[in-house]
Amino acid sequence: MERGERAGTGFFVDDAGHVLTARHVVQACGRIMVQKEGRTSAARLVAVSTPYDLALLKTAKTRGLAATFPRSIASAPNGIVFAADYANLPTSLARGAMLANASVGTTNGSDEAGHIALNTNITFGASGAPVLDSRGLVEGVVSRKTAVNRVLAVGAGGAKAFLAASNVRLQEDDRPQISGSASRAHRAASISARVICLN
Repeated sequence: MERGERAGTGFFVDDAGHVLTARHVVQACGRIMVQKEGRTSAARLVAVSTPYDLALLKTAKTRGLAATFPRSIASAPNGIVFAADYANLPTSLARGAMLANASVGTTNGSDEAGHIALNTNITFGASGAPVLDSRGLVEGVVSRKTAVNRVLAVGAGGAKAFLAASNVRLQEDDRPQISGSASRAHRAASISARVICLN
């Protein structure tokens, strides 16, 4: 990584090139780039969320697939989910992929309202990554680490409201987007991208 550069993860939310990521990943950037499968393209900041750590970017086109959100929110304590930074997804796939690497914990207090807590050891660079349930649906967006093995993610409800307010026509469905034996790492790789902030 070059000096004055930081990176996170984002994911495509429609077929028009919109990418959702964490606001702190793209805060105070001179230029924003989105990288997927060896291709890098410029992105512009379209909107930021005031209540949540979310930002919406626009690129020229969607690469891969657009994410699908659940119509009804289903994340519950002890639910098993998957989240990973884009840079580590190839490793997960090479190891035979991964079904899950996090479980849903309980949130504490009003400052965590609208979030889901994850018990996980996901690595630096996962900010903005989608949190996928067993159906391959987006249950949240990784926001920040609060302890060694605890991460907060903005819940799907807050993410969907932010996208709707930004006039993004997101996809919603309660049907599985992956087959029962398919890996969530493959689904994450198909919708995710690396987000690079250049100062």
